[in-house]
Amino acid sequence: MIWRRRRSADQKIMDRAREAWKARIRMEGDHTPSPDAPPAWSTEGGRRDMIKVTRLSGEVLYLNILQIESMECIPETKIKMMNGYYYLVKDAADSVMEQLRAFYRSCITPGSGI
Repeated sequence: MIWRRRRSADQKIMDRAREAWKARIRMEGDHTPSPDAPPAWSTEGGRRDMIKVTRLSGEVLYLNILQIESMECIPETKIKMMNGYYYLVKDAADSVMEQLRAFYRSCITPGSGI
């Protein structure tokens, strides 16, 4: 009987963790930016290390470029992240690669002596 109660409490903890994870993935946290603030993925002073992709369901997703481990071209594009998660997206691998190239080009400035 004690084991059953403990399992129930553990399940509640796991349910809360799962919901927090889903909210973080959907970017639906309690933080609501002001309407005049640029989006986090904006190039106007925001984070430039994000790429925009579209899931198979049509949901827009922003991924951190620095966390991408690999990409696989099956009929859709499968993007594997460093944490082991993967995303199936409608975008072609060439489109994703072009966004990656644009990011890395923006990191290197001509004449910087590097």
